[in-house]
Amino acid sequence: MINKSIEFLKTLKEKQILLLLIGISFGLRLYAVLMAQGIAYDSAAYGFMARDFLKGDFIKGLSSPAPPFYPFLIFLFSPDTTHVEIAGRFLSLFFGTFIILPLFYLVKEAIGQREAIFSALFYSFHPYLVTYSGMLLTEATYWGLLILSVYFFWTGLKKEKVWRMMLSGFFLGLAYLTRPEGIGYVLVYLIWIIVDGGLKKRWLKNFILMGSLILPVFIFVIPYIIYIHQETGGWLISKKAVNAQSIFLKKSVEEGKPPKDIEQNKPAKNNFKMPRTARNIVQFLPFVIYHYLRSYHFSLWLFLFFGLIRARGKGIAYEWFLASLVLFHLFSLSTFLPSTIRFAVPLIPLSLFWAGAGILEIKRYLEKIKMQNSGKVIFLFIVLVILIQLPQSLKPERGHRVLQKKVGLWLQQNTPREAFIMSNSPQETFFADREFMMLPTEGSSPGGPGEAYDGIIRYAKTKGVRYILVNKNTHETNPGFMKSIPSADLREVYRKADQALVIYEVIH
Repeated sequence: MINKSIEFLKTLKEKQILLLLIGISFGLRLYAVLMAQGIAYDSAAYGFMARDFLKGDFIKGLSSPAPPFYPFLIFLFSPDTTHVEIAGRFLSLFFGTFIILPLFYLVKEAIGQREAIFSALFYSFHPYLVTYSGMLLTEATYWGLLILSVYFFWTGLKKEKVWRMMLSGFFLGLAYLTRPEGIGYVLVYLIWIIVDGGLKKRWLKNFILMGSLILPVFIFVIPYIIYIHQETGGWLISKKAVNAQSIFLKKSVEEGKPPKDIEQNKPAKNNFKMPRTARNIVQFLPFVIYHYLRSYHFSLWLFLFFGLIRARGKGIAYEWFLASLVLFHLFSLSTFLPSTIRFAVPLIPLSLFWAGAGILEIKRYLEKIKMQNSGKVIFLFIVLVILIQLPQSLKPERGHRVLQKKVGLWLQQNTPREAFIMSNSPQETFFADREFMMLPTEGSSPGGPGEAYDGIIRYAKTKGVRYILVNKNTHETNPGFMKSIPSADLREVYRKADQALVIYEVIH
């Protein structure tokens, strides 16, 4: 059986292998879309933004801290506000599936065909890449745009093609509008243009390539940064994590107050004179590396190790280029926060070729020690990895949040369409297709509605809030508010006792 499988795979041509891998990728990712049971907190934010666009309220949509391109794509492909979720998931499915083509040809041209095949194979089954390709989140769209940018940059640099460099800048600009951290890679690109041009002593061509890269990037970046400046008063790359960005731009620690998550994890007092950026890198870099390795997936660590230590043939320049992208990501991210798997996932598709190269290195080692049936051993290795990964790949997304969808559907059927719903959880309101307003947490908004129950109720009535949803998290963030219920201002309309979830109607 194993021998027949190996012989069958050897008879396949390159295009047939690609079609097979695309089919597998599409099937697994479609399953992730169809079996999803809930959405993330950020998913609701992107969904609300897309709905504002669909309603023609672009100003309100852009006022969200979320970057605009992914919601804008949903706006383009969703027929109405009720289909926002499925449109967003299918966008992730599209990018998560078909980006395998530029990824394959990038690795093939830079390293070799066999490495490209194994990279595409690992991409098809990788559990994080499968699950994120079915989510209402930006990850798959972002890494798709990033791979396209890298593909056109590297091929444009090697072939000295201006139009490829312009396409690279175009896709990098869209990647920035999808995930703001994407803008940083333009620095890596520019350094490689300078180094490559210096080695070849073609300075005029060098400047042309740099200009053709920067121009399309700036077309997307500059207008949005100016808009953010008008909204926030600061020259920032994103409306998210405004405090962290502001502190990063300060000249010293004393010039700004750090955000709570950084302040709570600050190092010992004897390091207080250390520049904040360097201190954060020292503190957070181990966590960033750890999450990067986690997102690579433990089943591929052995192949990754052999891929990194192998004897190099061709493609050394591309490996250094890719390593510079990974290192830039790790160090730049560690200047702000300790990271999570979600922040590391977009770089995994590009770096899977090390695992692919590791497969060939293990095979070379087995042949060196004259092990019989080395091809069969490698085949069994790959099958074992796939079997390890499949249960995680097939696990439905956010099964623990299935109640939020049920509550949202109840709200959709039992509340007026124009109703405003206040809560510390936006998912229920998203599924209800209603207007959402965040329930103020105690001590979080000085000068706002206040910490007391009366202040929040007054604020809710002023804003036209019709319903307030509380859950077990509300007890932690708003204990003072919860202690004041029941009240003449609120009438209970729904209760899920085992989940400590209650919906109140505000009595105006």
